Amino acid sequence: MRAEVLLALLLPWIMPVTASAAQPHQEQLAREELSSVLHATPDLVHGRELFSICSECHGHRGEGNASGWPPQIAGQHRTVIAKELVDYRAGVRWYDPMERIAGRHVLHSVQDIADVAAYAASLPPSADTTPGPVPSAERATGIYRARCEWCHGAQGEGSEERLVPRVAGQQYEYLLRQLQDTIGARRPNMQAQHRRLLEGRSIEELKDLAAYMSRLGRIPGT
Repeated sequence: MRAEVLLALLLPWIMPVTASAAQPHQEQLAREELSSVLHATPDLVHGRELFSICSECHGHRGEGNASGWPPQIAGQHRTVIAKELVDYRAGVRWYDPMERIAGRHVLHSVQDIADVAAYAASLPPSADTTPGPVPSAERATGIYRARCEWCHGAQGEGSEERLVPRVAGQQYEYLLRQLQDTIGARRPNMQAQHRRLLEGRSIEELKDLAAYMSRLGRIPGT
């Protein structure tokens, strides 16, 4: 394991970071840096070199793993990956290992973020993700169509232009955690409308919704 990755994973235990509400200046910094990232011309060769750091957790093909802490990032939209990296870097999204990996001691520049985001996006989505249990089809489909489809798309494809994440085929545990974190206000960079759309949903409904998204685009029976 690379020294900088090991350091990033150990530092939260040595120097715990206390999460606090994102301040307006942090959000402004994130917006400005994201604009610079998206205007940069990506270098996929350099991005592949940087991705070796990401692969320590996200897997060599960007597939993530069944624990749901590292999500699948292969095939995710470049703009979405760039935004999440910038948000972690600015303290607008919270998760200690990612905040430190996205920090300037690993990804030194705007160009680094542009390069690694573009490379991860260029990888084909993996068929090796772990879907959730077969959901209650009627309930899951109803919730997704009423509350998610209008933005994330009928097939969970998201949107590169609108910075909407691809959710199809994502790791089930990751999706479930993000739904729960959104309701619990633990995703400060999540738009408020997400919380309003999910409030009042039972845990069984959230599990069905996460399982439904994790199975979008998969071959039936897998």
